[in-house]
Amino acid sequence: MTARKAGGLRDLGLEVDPDMVGIRAALQHMAKAVNIAFQTDYGENYLEAVYQAAIVRKGEIQIIHREYFGFRDTWFGQFGMLLRSMQLTFDGPDPASPEGQKRILEKGPSTIRGLFNFLGRKIDLIAEFEDRVPAYVEQMFDRLEASGIIQGWDRDDWEITTTTIGLNIRIIPRSKSGADPKAVG
Repeated sequence: MTARKAGGLRDLGLEVDPDMVGIRAALQHMAKAVNIAFQTDYGENYLEAVYQAAIVRKGEIQIIHREYFGFRDTWFGQFGMLLRSMQLTFDGPDPASPEGQKRILEKGPSTIRGLFNFLGRKIDLIAEFEDRVPAYVEQMFDRLEASGIIQGWDRDDWEITTTTIGLNIRIIPRSKSGADPKAVG
């Protein structure tokens, strides 16, 4: 057992306020905190069941969906994610969500229901898992701050979205000065 485990991980106090430590360090600390949360169930929501790991790439944090882990940001990687997404759609309704996975296990694959559900989700007639993801991520960071793993967390400092293909989560620093956050690194 490590000292951090024995201490309940409360000794970390990773600073995630970009004004205090800079954007690059804040991104690294947040990614580390997300990975700790996934290993220790700090999220207490569906994120751990759906997402694999957090990485810092191109001036943002990317939390990678389990179904799309291993695909890179190349054209071929995006094409592979599109094919995997189509394959999942043929399995049944909202297949990348925990609810959808449970439904598919209970009732079996259903291509027609999956296609109708896909159409309903894409024209915003049906709520989908990715609509709840930003709130889940904010809750996870709230819990991480309350436990002392991170400090300086402010929802207004960060923009949380999901990618169009692959449902990976993107966490981008909001620029207070109007500078492009991608230019940081």
